[in-house]
Amino acid sequence: RPVGSARSVAVSQPASGLSPSTVDLAPRAKRILPLSGRSDQALRDLAQRYLSWLDERAGDLSSESGAPDPVLSDMAWTAGVGRSHFEHRSGVVFQDAGSLRDRLNALAATGGETEPPTAPKTAFAYAGTGSQWAGMGRTLYESEPIFRTVLDRCDSALKEARGGDSLLSVLFGQPGAGGVLDDPEWAQPAIYALECALTALWSSVGIQPSVVAGHGIGELAAAQAAAVFSLEAGLQLAAARGAVTADLLRVGPATPTVDGLDAAIRRIQFAPPSLVLISGVTGDILDPDDAQDGGYWRRQAHETAGFGRSVRSLASLEVDLVAEIGPDAVLGSMLPRSWPGQTGGAGSTFAPPAVLQSLQRPSSKEPAADCGDGFVNAVAGAYEAGLPVSFAGLCAGEIRHRISIPDYPFQRRRHWF
Repeated sequence: RPVGSARSVAVSQPASGLSPSTVDLAPRAKRILPLSGRSDQALRDLAQRYLSWLDERAGDLSSESGAPDPVLSDMAWTAGVGRSHFEHRSGVVFQDAGSLRDRLNALAATGGETEPPTAPKTAFAYAGTGSQWAGMGRTLYESEPIFRTVLDRCDSALKEARGGDSLLSVLFGQPGAGGVLDDPEWAQPAIYALECALTALWSSVGIQPSVVAGHGIGELAAAQAAAVFSLEAGLQLAAARGAVTADLLRVGPATPTVDGLDAAIRRIQFAPPSLVLISGVTGDILDPDDAQDGGYWRRQAHETAGFGRSVRSLASLEVDLVAEIGPDAVLGSMLPRSWPGQTGGAGSTFAPPAVLQSLQRPSSKEPAADCGDGFVNAVAGAYEAGLPVSFAGLCAGEIRHRISIPDYPFQRRRHWF
């Protein structure tokens, strides 16, 4: 069958200007087959065409389960970068031929017509301390070059700043790590680094927010996403902030660590937010002058408003899709409870937004290594919500081939004179 020449899928650079490496990356465990049509019926017909396509190639596909066959990976890449994307959508997440067939059968069997979504106004919500767990982000670190690059830079910068143990060894709970993730001195820079890496990863697939909000240490990652300060400057602030919190928990207010926080703030060059940034201190939209005032960030280390106040600001901005950026599903559960009933034109009510979880803490029955799949599911959700996904980012650093895949199932009608 026709197969295109081998193509190296480029890795986009993070906003920080770092140069990602693709050396020693683990293969990605899951893929997204993006299907779309001008109607729900066309979408179902397209799913049926892919089922027939699988039947024709049954002998060519690997019978092993647990990882996508190279042909299926090429199929997903070709569908993502080589097809138009219409209003009615389904992001079919799969890991092998069997799971792909199951999901296509389910899609082909659905009935009825639904209204297609319009591209939503998107916010990123950044979680604070308490959401961390040992091993968080490890699967993405092993397989995603941009995610790895940001974490490696944070690890290197923290060693330069205070020496000692590796942030990565603490983050992943490796044996012999000198620190523990529940210690605020490690938890706060670890959460900040993870969330900055997730922001860069979302950007690599074409998804960027128009609004950012954060709770506690998450506000620093939100501010970095809004270009208030650099990746390294925010990490210094997170480390100093973590030291203050640790001393408060151990012995009460301690002048040396407070002085360390002030010194970190004085070294930072602040800029006005490039996005709408909601203050974690007041819950309101942060004034650009406050964002550039070191006194605000000193106050932020000690004062945090309940996230419910930030939710009300998200509602006032008519945000209708929220991606939670953090190690676990924490803030997303608060949104429906805190979302105010707002009446718009013609008596309509703004419903709570859809929530996508970038990562989730493993359950007792789920190995931590499987939790990186949550990001793939979230990207599929973003696609189905109507966001313009750059599917090349899901294959960054790989060698892929264009292959023959099913054509669009036009819904033809006959018209007689």
